[in-house]
Amino acid sequence: MSYWESIRSGRALPRRCDIDPTQIPRLLPYIMLVDVLAEPLDFRFRLVGTEIDAITSRSLRGQRFSENARLAHGSNIWNDYTTVTETRQPLTGRVDYIGSDRFVRDVRHCLMPLSETGGTVTMIFVAVEVVRVS
Repeated sequence: MSYWESIRSGRALPRRCDIDPTQIPRLLPYIMLVDVLAEPLDFRFRLVGTEIDAITSRSLRGQRFSENARLAHGSNIWNDYTTVTETRQPLTGRVDYIGSDRFVRDVRHCLMPLSETGGTVTMIFVAVEVVRVS
């Protein structure tokens, strides 16, 4: 969340173009960018880091949350993304992991809102922590 604070530079919300991958190279495999779609509200995976791809059973890139029962309206993940969209504030939380990697013990996410207009949340910058059994 400190990176998000640094790139917003005193504004209410940073923009997508404020993210500089060269400043966070070790985090890139654990990063996602998720589009916020309006009318009706939905979310779509735009970019998914390689570590996230590795622990999921299929590529999420391009998929809408409404197309996946585990992510659809009413799920805990949907609720977290909706909260970030409505409050325009970052949120951290635990994510129920349902996947085939038996070494994944826990998954947490940090959702950070972005806005191209300075007001409405248009994208969510996500950092994922994957805890594996050692």
